[in-house]
Amino acid sequence: MAPSALSAAILAMEAAADPDLNGGAGLSENWHVFAIVAAIVVVVIAMLAYLAKYLRLAVNLFLDTPLPGTANLNDYTPPEGEVVTFPSLEGRSLRGMFIDRPPGVPDRGTIIFCHEFASDMTSAGRYASALVEGGYTVFTFDFRGHGKSFAPAHFEPRYWPSNYEVHDILAAVAFVNSRRDVNSAGIGILGISRGASAAVIAAALNADIRCLVVDGVFSTDRRIDGLVKRWVQIFARVNLARADRSMTVHRLFRALTMFYVELKCRCRFPSTRRALMKLDAVPILFIHGQRDAYVPPEQARALHDLKAGPKAIWICPDAKHNQAVAADPQTYHRRVTGFFDRYLASQAADTGDRAE
Repeated sequence: MAPSALSAAILAMEAAADPDLNGGAGLSENWHVFAIVAAIVVVVIAMLAYLAKYLRLAVNLFLDTPLPGTANLNDYTPPEGEVVTFPSLEGRSLRGMFIDRPPGVPDRGTIIFCHEFASDMTSAGRYASALVEGGYTVFTFDFRGHGKSFAPAHFEPRYWPSNYEVHDILAAVAFVNSRRDVNSAGIGILGISRGASAAVIAAALNADIRCLVVDGVFSTDRRIDGLVKRWVQIFARVNLARADRSMTVHRLFRALTMFYVELKCRCRFPSTRRALMKLDAVPILFIHGQRDAYVPPEQARALHDLKAGPKAIWICPDAKHNQAVAADPQTYHRRVTGFFDRYLASQAADTGDRAE
């Protein structure tokens, strides 16, 4: 019971029972006051109990729902390149690799690859091989807690994009700028799943990121909504998961869930959806699998529709989560390379910054 509600109930009962406290009136004459206060207390207790149950379920779903694995070391050749270390924004060590274009191929630009959860920088060989062949320098790196990058003692990597993954991307952008002359063309990003979502947020913070390809992107707040609607109603009798009809209740529940998990995980989980609304001038190609059971394609379409300015979307018919590159590799590489040719390489050519 909430302390304030309990105190009010006790005072009302004392006032009703003690004539001296109530101008000579006894319990029999103030029964209606007692009944009203008691009813309010019961309602508050019931609401808090149901809210606590939903919050506990939502937090457990947030922390424990497994992400389907996507990368398989048997279906691509790990890339080779210059392995480097560079500092995170906290000064710790992150590992990366510059994968240079083949000799004699004109320089078309620099792209940072952001791998998915539970993978590492070598998965660039799966998604970005055609970019290297096409003349792009690809910088790939291990997020903290992955591969050979540092792993903070208090930090447990999760499949939700946190401020830490955003910081690692910003550190990678700063490092690439210090090692490569990207000039006015800027940097492109190819991100996968969590890496894609974190890249969108990073792009809203750094103007050096000029265009993005996001494969399997999602927004944490929308995924929480989906998890709650799909699972919580199975375990609770009162279906607050349908609180869409009352947006105030719906947003309050989401805010409480995020507040609790951020305290528990000791980090923030920014909204990709909100970041997209700040990227009107940044071209983005959305790639998603039509058979994605983890992030429904409707959510990808909603993010695409939300973004203003230059954009494109490709829903791969036979692909699951992050599997468009495996379901239709020819179309995947053609679309990704063509997008960067239009929005990154052409910018360098227009300004004469790169020698062909």
